[in-house]
Amino acid sequence: MDESEAIARVLAGERDAFHVLLERHSGPLLATLRSSLSNREDAREVLQETWLRAYQNLARLREPLRLRAWLLSIALNLARARHRRGFERMLEDAAEPETDGTSGEAELLEQRDELARLRARMAALPARQREVVDLRVNHELSHAEIAVLLGITEEASRANYYQGLQRLKQALAPTRGTPA
Repeated sequence: MDESEAIARVLAGERDAFHVLLERHSGPLLATLRSSLSNREDAREVLQETWLRAYQNLARLREPLRLRAWLLSIALNLARARHRRGFERMLEDAAEPETDGTSGEAELLEQRDELARLRARMAALPARQREVVDLRVNHELSHAEIAVLLGITEEASRANYYQGLQRLKQALAPTRGTPA
């Protein structure tokens, strides 16, 4: 069964045809995700989410012969989103040092130093990138909301957010030869 026929059968409600697509494309998708994500479990979760999104949106695929490229774009977008969420959590965790009474004074000072470093790096970002990162991370606004608020396009919001995160990652990454 070729791609077009399998897709037509899936859209007609035949579950077995979807299993054909799963068997045909899961291996290459998983290999790509394993090289993009840090661990096997993350790659498997993203693969599962990829197939769910593909199933939900299969009727929108205009060119059945481009199924593999379409699946790869879904998978890689989900992997990038997972990376961003992980970095956003790191930023949120750094927002304020935790004081649970069990932390030693040295650990608390280290957390405060890390927070000060993060704030300094945020302050060093270009103004637009700083605004967009702040609105996304601290206020959880969508790119559409940020675009309206700042009078920019959604694409500009996404670009500024991406560029801001990249600068922060570079600035906060441990330097070579220095213990992490």
